Amino acid sequence: MIKYLLSALVMMILIIPGVSADEIKLTASARNIVSVGDRFQLTYTVNARGGQFSGPRIKDFRVLSGPNISTNQSYQVINGKMSQSITVSYVYYLQAFKEGKFNISAASIEIDGKTISSNPLSIEVIKGNAPPASVPKNQQATNASNNTGQVDTGDDVFLKAFVNTNNPYKGEQIIVTYKIYSAMLGISEIDFEKLTSFPGFWVNNMTDKNQKIAQKEEVINGREYISAELYRVALFPQKSGKLIIEPKKMSCTAQIRTQGNRKERDPFFDSFFDDPFFNNQYQNVRIEMESNPLVLNVKPLPIDKKPAGFSGAVGRFNFQATIDNNELTVNDAVTVRVVISGSGNLELINTPDINWPPDFEAYEPKISKNIRATKAGVSGTRTFEFLAIPRSAGDFVVGPIELSYFDPASGQYKSLSTEAFHIQVEKGDQQTSSVSYSGVAQEDIMYLGQDIRYIKTGNFPLSARGYYLFASPLYFMLLAAPAVILALLSLLLISNRKKRSNVALVRNRKATRVARKNLKKANEFLKAQEREAFYTEVSRALWGYLSDKFNIPLSDLSMDTVRERLSAKEVSEESINTFIEVLNKCEFARFAPGKSTDLMNEIYKEAIMFISRIEGELKS
Repeated sequence: MIKYLLSALVMMILIIPGVSADEIKLTASARNIVSVGDRFQLTYTVNARGGQFSGPRIKDFRVLSGPNISTNQSYQVINGKMSQSITVSYVYYLQAFKEGKFNISAASIEIDGKTISSNPLSIEVIKGNAPPASVPKNQQATNASNNTGQVDTGDDVFLKAFVNTNNPYKGEQIIVTYKIYSAMLGISEIDFEKLTSFPGFWVNNMTDKNQKIAQKEEVINGREYISAELYRVALFPQKSGKLIIEPKKMSCTAQIRTQGNRKERDPFFDSFFDDPFFNNQYQNVRIEMESNPLVLNVKPLPIDKKPAGFSGAVGRFNFQATIDNNELTVNDAVTVRVVISGSGNLELINTPDINWPPDFEAYEPKISKNIRATKAGVSGTRTFEFLAIPRSAGDFVVGPIELSYFDPASGQYKSLSTEAFHIQVEKGDQQTSSVSYSGVAQEDIMYLGQDIRYIKTGNFPLSARGYYLFASPLYFMLLAAPAVILALLSLLLISNRKKRSNVALVRNRKATRVARKNLKKANEFLKAQEREAFYTEVSRALWGYLSDKFNIPLSDLSMDTVRERLSAKEVSEESINTFIEVLNKCEFARFAPGKSTDLMNEIYKEAIMFISRIEGELKS
């Protein structure tokens, strides 16, 4: 064995100086016809190792990645002479986004002090599907090695989905994690398809785009893998029964190891050059995969012992309320601050109800939130600030304020309540009253022309002599007028109080105003380019509008419920489809990579159009 190795080393020393050194060339290749939206490769190949590569300036195409470098080399021994072939490829992944005919300037590489330029390229971008482009004969071998369809990765890399529980309650928070397992050298350019589409669930992203992906080693079926968590999301099922989370598709660029081929094989050198140092090659390939589906059996919330004030809160919460002042004067403002904290579907909790005395003028609450997503789930606080103004003096009682929620850990309903607030309202200072008086002092009145009274001309109303207002029909009518006016005002006040006590009617009347207020806030996020806040506010506006307009608790809202209620109100199928399409666009764009101002403007306009169209159809 030692003899053969020594002979091989001697022959290598004698042969390697005879390795052929062809003329160095840098060649550019790409499809000559593509369609708008197509992704394609721009490849530069050079038949020498090393050198400083300078890529072209690409302005008419979107650069997805690149340059990605790969090296292929092979050796052949024929009649005692060995020849070496080296090919270094610099690959760009491009995407066409507009029609036209565009030129890509030449690239260059500097090797041994000599600068070599490639050929320029001309690419035509057309509308629709592009025909397959012809491939030059001298590039067929290279392209074949980069064709993903000819590479079988087997179990070297795969995507797997995990869920923390398969039997949640309706509205309970569940966490779904997507992890990639790889036995290869490297994974890059990861691209998910329809990552945010989870029909039947309220979605909250828990993945920080700027966070570095952590890797660790795992052993599965006796094989070692490098695993990395790619995506984590919190889901809240909106209906009970069997729900399926469909597989998510993913594509990535993987670096795999392949064996070189030699047409001529020498019996002596076969065993020597089969060594990985000479014959193994590394190749970047584009592969596609999909995760496993997840089947959930969502349990309905128990009906037994369900509190009357339950509004769909599911999780574990704390509840407290404070008042800024309980001793004030008429027309002074008082603020009650309610804070709900904990983990669960905080975004879906309805505004707490406060029964203000009739003498208080109450306003819409100011709502703020501080919600964070960690590996443990979604948690945080939501704060409601209620403002009211007393219009008369007296001692009043506000509250208690209650919150009922379902705890999935114990499987029971729980109720929290605050103490009642006692408010003492005093009469205000008359000098500071907002009522003002104006008039003319009697001493300022002067009579002119006391000595001469001029004759008045014209037609004047005349009355019969002896006619008096007292005891006349007009007298009695004027006498009864205050009592009639007072009775009408009392009926109007009673009717107004009944309407205010009808929560469903009040919510119905205020639905449009609240939705427009949320959309106005979404417009502010649109101008500030805050994507996630914008899509969250648009979703809240649309779901909240339907909840208030049709008196549907947020916990019972789903696509099926909305379609059923809107159809019952004889809303057109076009309007229903518009609503569903806007929500799907909103949820998809919420987690899609990159920023799209045009898509945000489109979603905002469609949301306004949907609310206006529904109002028009309900009035007709």
